[in-house]
Amino acid sequence: MNKTLIVTGIAGTGKTTVCGFLEKLATNAGVEVNVMNYGTVMMGILQKSGTSMERDAMRKDSVDFQRKLQRQVAETIAENIRGSRAITIIDTHMAIKTPEGYFPGLSSNNLQLLKPDMLVLVEAKPNEIFCRRMKDAARKRDTAVEEAVREELAFSRAVASACAVLMGIPVKVVVNAEGKAEEAAKEILNVLGVI
Repeated sequence: MNKTLIVTGIAGTGKTTVCGFLEKLATNAGVEVNVMNYGTVMMGILQKSGTSMERDAMRKDSVDFQRKLQRQVAETIAENIRGSRAITIIDTHMAIKTPEGYFPGLSSNNLQLLKPDMLVLVEAKPNEIFCRRMKDAARKRDTAVEEAVREELAFSRAVASACAVLMGIPVKVVVNAEGKAEEAAKEILNVLGVI
């Protein structure tokens, strides 16, 4: 099964956790899966260039810097999945809150490179997202009130809709309720016909 799936969501929705379950469940079903995290690829590109930067600091750099880095990531991922027979899952954000405002996580040019078959928007209740962010000591995320989380969710949906229109692909919204990441992953795999 050769498909490219972009799994996205704002920080705290648990999209990376859902992607982990997607990989595990698909592999258990005998389906080859390749999960690529946009931020991890970014960090690799920065390290190769000799640039030292914390993962959560990238969004505070200039939009021009982010645009160029996103392009390099899209080119790297596109090269990696060219000719693949696996389901490729790209774990990323639809929008990044920068000092200059919200910035799309995937430009139209980068979408053309990646050629996704489907977008999955992982969401959760704003209060759950807020609590998850507060508990995540491993990351240096900005503190956000629930109202700001609602704004991020709305903007993420708007950007996902625009991406879907540009590519002519569906957007699947999946709710990742607290402790239900495996069920969210099963819902996605069911849509793909894997389970």
